[in-house]
Amino acid sequence: MRQLVVLGLLLNAALHAQQPPPFPEKMVPYPVVADIDFAEGPIFDQKGNLYFVNYIRNGTIGRKTPDGSVSVWCETGGQANGLKVDSEGYIIAADYRGKRVLRIHPDGKQISVLADNYQGEKFLGPNDLCLDLAGTIYFTDPTGSSKDKPIGSLYRLGRDRQVRRLATGLAFPNGLAVSPDQKKLYFVESGRDHLAAMDLLPDGRAEPPQVIYKFPTAGLDGIMFDEYGRLWVTRWANGTVDVITQDGQLVRSIPAGGTNVTNICFWEKSVYLTVAGSHSIHRIQVGVGGAQQWK
Repeated sequence: MRQLVVLGLLLNAALHAQQPPPFPEKMVPYPVVADIDFAEGPIFDQKGNLYFVNYIRNGTIGRKTPDGSVSVWCETGGQANGLKVDSEGYIIAADYRGKRVLRIHPDGKQISVLADNYQGEKFLGPNDLCLDLAGTIYFTDPTGSSKDKPIGSLYRLGRDRQVRRLATGLAFPNGLAVSPDQKKLYFVESGRDHLAAMDLLPDGRAEPPQVIYKFPTAGLDGIMFDEYGRLWVTRWANGTVDVITQDGQLVRSIPAGGTNVTNICFWEKSVYLTVAGSHSIHRIQVGVGGAQQWK
């Protein structure tokens, strides 16, 4: 009996440990980067450098180092939107103007094209991307699509450089993220104002997407998971980042300190939000970190 009681206490402690802490009483947006032409694509590398697109002018990638200095880090020759960092510290970029997916060396100078077409057909213009823990890249290709013209697609780019189309007929697919257990791919369809998820299959295919949450107003953009498996969804017109469980329960809506909120990343126990209406990046201490990004 005593062993059962101890086991029960341990299980209860384990379950309790998985519960997210309460949000801070005050969550105040604090500007940390200014002078961004169109603020998008924030992401940290393993060393604490913050990357983002369109610093000073469109078409650049900016970098804020841990000592606080900010500079133009890279000229891509196109115009990147979403950014992520792989396990080797390379920047992976969705270059919507160049209609391609790029991999950029940490020196900011050596750039390789990972993909620019699907079965010989040029991409429409990749918007955002994410990586799973194995290094597989998933990206949305929405440019020119809308609710009335649902021609957007979602792709998988394997480490073998093979491109697979996972879904099409989408109304501006936008931000996306792989669940922490690596079993599902979540994405927002901006033209239909909802969050959807699709089961990822071992052979690289995916099940058809299912709607998880329908937002009452338009304007969904970038998303990212926190360490407790909740999705943080930036809402362009609403001026907020909304926290939603994987089964579609709204937990909190947090003001971002400006309008046209485009994307999000985590560092330590804060979120960093690109706020295009203010041409800036805002940091909010939220008491939780992001989900694991690298093995």
